[in-house]
Amino acid sequence: MYVINEEEDPEMACPMCRTLHHRLGRRNTLTALAAAPRAIRRALGRASRLRLTRRPGPDEWSAIQVLGHLLDAEVTLAFRIRKLAAEPGGAIVAWDQEKWTDGLRHHRADARTLLAAYTALRAANLEQVRRLSPAQRAAAGRHPEYGRIRVRQMLEHWAEHDLNHLAQIRATLRG
Repeated sequence: MYVINEEEDPEMACPMCRTLHHRLGRRNTLTALAAAPRAIRRALGRASRLRLTRRPGPDEWSAIQVLGHLLDAEVTLAFRIRKLAAEPGGAIVAWDQEKWTDGLRHHRADARTLLAAYTALRAANLEQVRRLSPAQRAAAGRHPEYGRIRVRQMLEHWAEHDLNHLAQIRATLRG
């Protein structure tokens, strides 16, 4: 993974990842966000419940847990974007993805239900994002861990996040 250094423009690095978005590259962010649910559906294919719930390692998530995490991220990132678009300069709430994944018992979830919720929520979120004005996309807030973050940076992070977890799902189901 390429990590930003001090000589480079900090606006280019994702404040959340602290890296450049190498998977997203020059792809259009909204196009990548719109394509993710279909790519994830294809990656999951007709995997058995056993394959979906198999963890590749003790500290690694199963494909079903990754899918649950993607739904959680959809909820949290969408809330953050809505918050800053409506209330620029506000605080951005943190969340503990490990606690959510364990506490919400994603390992016991139904993949079809998670995927349907993720897909529907993504469609609604993209419709909302497309309505944002240029000023709203430039709006920033403060995250307790990551510092100042703009809406457009969160959108790019969101698309990169999908691509990272899509690769993780594929690798988990192959292994």
